[in-house]
Amino acid sequence: MHTDRNKRTIRRTLLAAAFGMFLDGFDLSIMAVALLSLREDWRLTPAATGTLMAAALLGSLLGGAIGGPLVDRYGRRTLLLPNILLYIAGAVISAASTDLSVLWIGRFAVGLAVGMDYPLVATVIAEYSDAEQRGNHFAGANIAWYAGALASTLVGLLLLFYAGIAAWRGMLLAAALPALGLLWLRRNIPESPRWLTRKGATREAREALSRLHPAWSTDEIQKTTESYGQSVRDWRTLFRAPWRRRLWLSVAPWFCLDVVSLGIGLYFPVVLRTEELAGTNVEAAAINAIFLIISIGGLLFAAPRLDRIGRIPLQIAGFLLMGFGLVLFIGGLLAQMPEFVYAGAAFFSFGTGVGPGVTAMALSVEIFPTELRASAGGIATAVSRLGAAFSAVIFPTMTAHFGLPTVLVLMIAVSLAGALISYRYAVEPAGQTLERLESTHHSRSAGLPKDDA
Repeated sequence: MHTDRNKRTIRRTLLAAAFGMFLDGFDLSIMAVALLSLREDWRLTPAATGTLMAAALLGSLLGGAIGGPLVDRYGRRTLLLPNILLYIAGAVISAASTDLSVLWIGRFAVGLAVGMDYPLVATVIAEYSDAEQRGNHFAGANIAWYAGALASTLVGLLLLFYAGIAAWRGMLLAAALPALGLLWLRRNIPESPRWLTRKGATREAREALSRLHPAWSTDEIQKTTESYGQSVRDWRTLFRAPWRRRLWLSVAPWFCLDVVSLGIGLYFPVVLRTEELAGTNVEAAAINAIFLIISIGGLLFAAPRLDRIGRIPLQIAGFLLMGFGLVLFIGGLLAQMPEFVYAGAAFFSFGTGVGPGVTAMALSVEIFPTELRASAGGIATAVSRLGAAFSAVIFPTMTAHFGLPTVLVLMIAVSLAGALISYRYAVEPAGQTLERLESTHHSRSAGLPKDDA
């Protein structure tokens, strides 16, 4: 009975964290579909489209930058509910907007909420998971992201079919509905025992552990809290060796991922229409849903291998598959062979799911000290969304001026850079406890260089 209760508490905590990823996937993908009707309704120029699509990403940049330090300073529970309330408010403002500036503010608010939630979600998953299951749980969170993306695409399909040009308002309002369920799910989540121990709240840490592990003896709880109590470091530690190397590994590949995947993902339905690969908006949204399912397939393939093969090999393989997919995509466009375009999109989608789509988030928090974990995750979130915002702004403008194949060649170069950086700065956390990763500086796969001395 105790074991069942233990599993229920931890499972609910991890589910409450992962469902935040569902919201991000739902929001970003609903905007990609909403753009199909919005650009017709408001006759958006490429520049206006890029600026609007960057709003939520810029909000996420700011949210990650401030959310991580808040979570490290005030606790993992601090932003669990305020984030979601802000998300709901932003969705309502977006749906009711009467001009581009109001819509931009609503989208920025949604992004701000999502950005603050990212380091929180990643930290909760890292700290509430066993070492043997941590990678699997990160995969589950990213499956939740794609489930949200797929759900929003299906909602968008229905609204496009029944509401036509005004469908975008219903799509943006729909983002608030799953957020209401998350408010209930996140109630009464226990605070992280690791964070409590580092803050000197040993008694509260033991109480949280006993709540999470009711079958544990007093001696087990005592030994566990003692293992959490390492020396406390300040934020400047992140920019010193060996943590500087780890920060680069957490930041740069995620930046590359978002430049490529979100830049392309936000505009993929529009690309299908402009390249005459889809005859209607509904058809474009349906094709987009198929490739989201392929990404989920990549995640399902990676999930049992993240803790066995490791994060770094899968991340490198994923970036290479993404680059190969874009090569096929370009070849199909130039040769006017849609089958190669679709094959390329399939390789790209599978590569995103099997590699950096899950590993980048995990690496942003796993390899850092408890008291700085969310801050490191916040930095990585902010930098990644800077890349995504940059891509969102320039993608439509550069495509209009230089053509889609030229833009995709640049995306291939960024994908290869992500693979190279992952190899050069690799630190492998698979199968290691957070405490071991924190207290040693050799956490690497055999044959690869060690952390900075």
